[in-house]
Amino acid sequence: MKNVILMLLFSYSLFAKQSIKIPIFVNGDTCNKSSILFVDADRDDIFDVIIFDNCKNKLDAFELVINSLNEIKETLTATLTQGTIEAKNFTILIYDPNSFRYTHKLYYDIQLSKAVLEDYSDKGSEPSTYEEADNYFYTQQIGNILLITKKNQIEVQSVVLCSLDGKIISNLQNVEGWSQFTFDMSFEPSGIYLLRFISSDRAMTKRVVYLR
Repeated sequence: MKNVILMLLFSYSLFAKQSIKIPIFVNGDTCNKSSILFVDADRDDIFDVIIFDNCKNKLDAFELVINSLNEIKETLTATLTQGTIEAKNFTILIYDPNSFRYTHKLYYDIQLSKAVLEDYSDKGSEPSTYEEADNYFYTQQIGNILLITKKNQIEVQSVVLCSLDGKIISNLQNVEGWSQFTFDMSFEPSGIYLLRFISSDRAMTKRVVYLR
């Protein structure tokens, strides 16, 4: 695998399939420059290696199995939702800010000893509008804090706050049992933001307006 990494670094222009780089949000990573690089290392027009740059000048390479029909584009963003990259137990969700929905699930398969890319599925309950999230969550601004309160009973696993262009601002993980969620907007400009609520059987998006 070290030879593969060296090849990626020094033979970048030789790839038959153009490499694609997308940003990834890693919880606790303060530099906000982590990324996933999809690379055609064998020059066979198929992505087969993924490189994670975790802002520590460290590269982790994984062979890739593609079980997805959805296209990977540089306009997508990604979030590490479970495990760690170094421990090879990660689950990453890839999000399309243009369609406001997740498109791919990327995870490490221990039995295959490879990373697997699949189409994202939330069991067919993905809403096409924002009304469903409005039925479950109430949002209010208190100074520079956005406070989100559950209005109806629903078990949420994570809540992601992002801008309209897909930049992930904050990601709350393992929030099962929480009735309220807060986001500090002190360093964010006024505007419209998106809240993404992920539960075991659905994913909902809610628009929220923040005014400084």
